Amino acid sequence: MNYHLIHHPDFSRDMDRLHAAWKQDRNSPSGREFQAAMTALKALREEREGEYQGKQLGYGPRSYDLRDCAELKVPVDREFTPGGFERGPSHRLVYREFAPLPVIQGDRVVQDPNAQAYRQPIAFAHRSNDPADIAGKRLGRTVGMPSQELQGVTGGGRPDIGPQREGVQTTPHRIPVPGDLLRQAQILRDSPPAGTAPKPAAAPQANANRPPGPGTSQSKER
Repeated sequence: MNYHLIHHPDFSRDMDRLHAAWKQDRNSPSGREFQAAMTALKALREEREGEYQGKQLGYGPRSYDLRDCAELKVPVDREFTPGGFERGPSHRLVYREFAPLPVIQGDRVVQDPNAQAYRQPIAFAHRSNDPADIAGKRLGRTVGMPSQELQGVTGGGRPDIGPQREGVQTTPHRIPVPGDLLRQAQILRDSPPAGTAPKPAAAPQANANRPPGPGTSQSKER
């Protein structure tokens, strides 16, 4: 199953900045970040997050309520402890997941078993920059306060850097599409799959402002 991706606006700006650096020098620190982020986004879209370490997030008295989020641990740079042991993946990609939108048939609202769900990338950064803290700010959460919209949702705890525990859920709890994202979700739901819509030969690129993935042509989603 593939997911629709709805990028948080600040995440899109981050990716635009990394893409500009990648175009200048693909081997620069930011260029490597861009390549790793694009690979992780493709995995999120294609439901291949199991190829990465990951965990659900939660909240506590000194953190934001991120019970609807999870993180992928994304390797970008190899890092070592003073003792020479290799550390875990250097970066984190924080995202959340939304249920497919229902469709209207006559006077009934029905669920389409083939409808695609949504994922929203929110923050991508080195673990030392606390990507979960960045995500909390971007979602408008308050430190130490549970979000009213997440009542009944459990979480997996704060991000950590130790070995991943076996048998625990590492993807976000799926929640309904928030009201401020409904329009975007509807457009994605009603759009034909990428590459299937007819396009006049002279038509301009509809997504020219979206950076392409490393080594690929421009596509509908990052």
